[in-house]
Amino acid sequence: MNFQVPQYVDLEDKLAFRLTLKQLGWFALGGFILFVFWTLFEKWVFWLAFPFVVAGAAAFAFWRPAGLSLFSFLMGGFRYSVMPKKLTWKKGVEDITLEDKYGKRELDTSEDDFKEDIRRKEKEIERVGDLARILDEKSDL
Repeated sequence: MNFQVPQYVDLEDKLAFRLTLKQLGWFALGGFILFVFWTLFEKWVFWLAFPFVVAGAAAFAFWRPAGLSLFSFLMGGFRYSVMPKKLTWKKGVEDITLEDKYGKRELDTSEDDFKEDIRRKEKEIERVGDLARILDEKSDL
């Protein structure tokens, strides 16, 4: 049996005026804010706020920075600034000590340990290079 697989499942349905429900909601919120300005404040305040509210509603409805809705983008930035940052321990960090008020770093390990680490990393790089050559020679591309 053949079944049709739906395509474009990540697209939202267009409801009215070729706008999605979220876009209509943002414009409705902008209209409500303008209505509040019209009824509570003097008319010059309404006309002063009008372009900013319309631009804000349009930005929230249509602008997608980094592929996210503007609301999600701003909430991510807010969450990042408010939430505590998690610090994770990494092996080898305990050897680093911050010294006195000048903030200098001193490493407790010897120079021989560093040289050994460099030799080990160079060997790993050589092995990766050898593997790449073998794959290039054996492939039929």
